[in-house]
Amino acid sequence: MNTKTTITFKTDKKLRDQAKKVASDLGIPLTTVINAQLAEFVRERSFSVSAYPRVKDTKMEMWKKMGEEIRNNPSETSVEDITDFIKELRA
Repeated sequence: MNTKTTITFKTDKKLRDQAKKVASDLGIPLTTVINAQLAEFVRERSFSVSAYPRVKDTKMEMWKKMGEEIRNNPSETSVEDITDFIKELRA
């Protein structure tokens, strides 16, 4: 039998509101998101915590576009040595 229960915990109001907004944008209730995370925790018997920030998809896309521009226009982006590179960055 599948019974339901309530878990009460404290979280930052702004964080909760942001999470509710994202869930709503995805068309799902925040409860579904939290239940999915709890189910994954139980199934995998682990959760991931990292001291290193994850690169956001938007940032990665920007870097990919920059890489393409460099590959497509190598003469505009090449420097002879690190000193020239630093000068170029400061310009």
